[in-house]
Amino acid sequence: MAQFTLNINNSTHQIDVAPETPLLWVLRDHMDLVGTKFGCGIGQCGACTVHLNGTAIRSCLLP
Repeated sequence: MAQFTLNINNSTHQIDVAPETPLLWVLRDHMDLVGTKFGCGIGQCGACTVHLNGTAIRSCLLP
């Protein structure tokens, strides 16, 4: 496990997760932010898209 500091919607959060955990599951399972959806799991459908520093990314692909 590793500790990360995330700034989500102008709010800072400390989270302790395995470094290889995709951002999608950190948001949904560890932070209860279920607005980000699971779709295909391979970054093709766009259901898991979030903004990271102003850039749209597929959160299912980002550890």
